[in-house]
Amino acid sequence: MRSLDDALKMLEEVEKIISEYNPKSDDKEILNKLLTKNMKIEAEAYAKYIRI
Repeated sequence: MRSLDDALKMLEEVEKIISEYNPKSDDKEILNKLLTKNMKIEAEAYAKYIRI
């Protein structure tokens, strides 16, 4: 089982990729999927955080 530290490292990698990437109009759908996935991750993290 992976740890929260692993998840944090992955998110930091994603953050770096996004900050260095110059999107084109073709990327709009992928960016929408990224935003949707991010909202789901945030909701799950908040739910777990509140339970502690």
